[in-house]
Amino acid sequence: MLPMHNVYAAYYNPAGLANLKNKQISLGSIFIDPNLKAKSVEISNALGVTSNPPTIEDESPLLIAPHLGFAMPINEKIVIGIAAYVPYGLHLQWDDNPTTNPLSYNCYESWYYREAVTPTIAYKINPKLSIGFGISLGKGEAGQYLNSYALYLNTLSAGFPINVKEEIELTDDFNYSFNIGLMYNIFDSLTIGITYRSMTDMNFKGDLKFKSANPVPPFSPGKYDVSLDDVDLPQQVQIGLRYQPNEKVSLEADLVWTNWHIVDNQTLNIDDPTLRAMLQTDKIEHPRDWKDTIQVRLGAEWKVTDILTLRCGYFYDPSPIPDDTFDTVWPDADKKTYSIGVGLNFGKWQVDGVIQYTVTETDRAIGGESENLNDAFTVAPLVYGEVTNLKAEGVLWGYGITITYNF
Repeated sequence: MLPMHNVYAAYYNPAGLANLKNKQISLGSIFIDPNLKAKSVEISNALGVTSNPPTIEDESPLLIAPHLGFAMPINEKIVIGIAAYVPYGLHLQWDDNPTTNPLSYNCYESWYYREAVTPTIAYKINPKLSIGFGISLGKGEAGQYLNSYALYLNTLSAGFPINVKEEIELTDDFNYSFNIGLMYNIFDSLTIGITYRSMTDMNFKGDLKFKSANPVPPFSPGKYDVSLDDVDLPQQVQIGLRYQPNEKVSLEADLVWTNWHIVDNQTLNIDDPTLRAMLQTDKIEHPRDWKDTIQVRLGAEWKVTDILTLRCGYFYDPSPIPDDTFDTVWPDADKKTYSIGVGLNFGKWQVDGVIQYTVTETDRAIGGESENLNDAFTVAPLVYGEVTNLKAEGVLWGYGITITYNF
């Protein structure tokens, strides 16, 4: 979409700030309620053991992503602004009992998000052409909880099976990226916008902890220093058109290219020498091999009266994750999102609301090709998880509200 006079143009297209005529402050939040399922789960290993649990459903909390912004014209050509938001966010949680959820040996809780503050400046070169630039200053958090299959087998072979949890918690205290936008009025009724968002270099550091009901030598319940490589946020290019046949109706179409293939491998570095000696390795690697994607977005807006505006939208979001690296840390699939929205204009005050429904295009079928799922059950030479089969589906409901005051 192409915001024409909104403080959050700082993210969508910073050139859009140049159309702001008055000081504006805005705040709101997006609420996301995921409902994910893994069905027909079968895990077979060299011992001939097959786990066949019923459908596994996620237990994820409601995700809350607030946003806040302020912008003001300096003169007829220059507008400055600042916006705080969460450009990327994910937090998923599943049953942590491996008896009812064997996939918890891969992961039963994961999160990854970035919070950013973006000061922005926009300049109207002439009545048709505007440019904008913003620097996003951010921090990130990531984490993963799982049950250790290797330690379970070790304690099982010793005659006292114990479920051992691994908890990895990481932070990136500071990172940055930038946004550049261009907006050009081809005709009075037709506007084109182009936005470039740079890659964000993420450097996570934190700790790994082992938790169990009983001690599991040689692993103590202490914290061990670890760090994470190769999970940067990608660069994007967005191109959009807005057509306004009259003052009441506007139609929009966007294409968004995302450079996901930079996420080719996830490496957890074992920085603590004690843990390195116990694990007999200095890193744990998980292949990702993500692919670049192109989103297609469509939207329409109808100004019914001076007070009431109605909106609707659709976008198709292909998954960057191939079948051979699919796992419960990133259980993504090709998705379709449908949205309806309403805007209420009370003069200086505006209230905007939206409801989004996201659904997987089809059940995603994994037929034993996922390295990451299979490796969760690999402890050579004792047991090898030859095949992990499942079908995945998901629905996400999103709700958003934004309140804006124009000075």
